[in-house]
Parts: sequence; structure tokens; C-alpha cells
Amino acid sequence: MTNQQLPRASPQEGFSIARKVMADAVAFYLANGGPSVAREHVERLANELKFYADSNDAYLNALALIAQAEKEEQQRAEDRAQQQQRDLMLTMMGVIKSGSPHKDSVPSYNGLPPKLSTPKAMLVWQRLQQSGYIDDHYQPVNLSRTLSAVLADEMMMLLSNENDKLMGIDDKWRPFELLWNRNNMRADHYRSLNQQKADRFRTEIQTLLADIP
Repeated sequence: MTNQQLPRASPQEGFSIARKVMADAVAFYLANGGPSVAREHVERLANELKFYADSNDAYLNALALIAQAEKEEQQRAEDRAQQQQRDLMLTMMGVIKSGSPHKDSVPSYNGLPPKLSTPKAMLVWQRLQQSGYIDDHYQPVNLSRTLSAVLADEMMMLLSNENDKLMGIDDKWRPFELLWNRNNMRADHYRSLNQQKADRFRTEIQTLLADIP
């Protein structure tokens, strides 16, 4: 018996039967299982429809449709990951800022307090970040509580105006307690006064910031 293949298209409808079946299968299984499921069923159909003259063309077309769907799915996943990364960065940089906290509480502070976000303060932060004492989120890097207090004291002495200094800037620890989410920095600083390591660190910070007017 001579092997015969069925024609490509239905004479009444004028389209490729194999291609239509393959395309319909791809559309159905992409919506009900995804690319991997669609590919599995297309592989079966390729064998079942091989008696059509254009079955191979239909198969290749179906694979192209699945590949396009996979590409779009991957792009959506990458877009979601990038958006999540952007949201995380915005949160860490303090773009979404909370209202002013109560004076007697010490909540986490997403942004910089006003006293620590002036142009001069930002120059100080930049210098400290470049030297590795402060990270990108304005947090101390490998500094004990006493050394952190020394750093805060030197910053406030540099950033405070003459009126602040005359008044003793009694509340100078508050901005750092908010930013670094801690209490009793005054006590930390008091303990540093009897530590040689703290004295050396103070000298390092003073030297580092000496040329900032």
C-alpha cells in the first residue's frame, strides 16, 4: 500500500488543519499549565498529526509560540524582581518617611533627622562612609556603643552652631538615638571618657573631618 499524507488544509475552510490544532493546543495548555505543559502536549501531537503534509511546519510554529510565551514569562519575572529591588531600596533610603516620633520613644527611623541631613551634615556622612565608619544607611560599621557615641559627639560639635554650643546642646544625642535605634547614648559617651581606645578614635575622627568648614 502506498503511503499517503492528508492535504494541508480543509478545502471548505482554507486553513492548515495541523497548524490550527497545534496552535489551539498551545493556547489551551499555556493558559492551563504553562509552557512546560504545553510543550509536552505538542510533542505528542507532533507524532499523532504526522500524516498531515505540513505537520512538521505546524510543530515548529507551535514551538515558536511556546518559546515566545516563555520569553514573556521570564520578562515578567525579571520585572517583578526589579520592582521588588526598587521598593526595597526606597524603603532603606527612607523615601517613605514616618511622622515625627514622640520625644520619649525611640522607634526605628527610616530617614535622617533634620539636624543630620543639612548640606554640611551630608558632607560629613560622605566622608565617614568613604572611610568605612558608616554604611550606606548611615549606620555605624563595627563600632562599639562607646565609639559610636564618640562619633556622634564629634559630629554634633562640628554641626552645631554657636547658640547650640552656648546652650550645651543637651538634646544632641536624640537625633542619633532615633537614627541608630538605641537609648542612653549619653551614658555610652560618659564611659568612653575613661577609654584610651576611645581617645584614639576621637583623634582619628577629628583628623578626618578637620577640613570641613
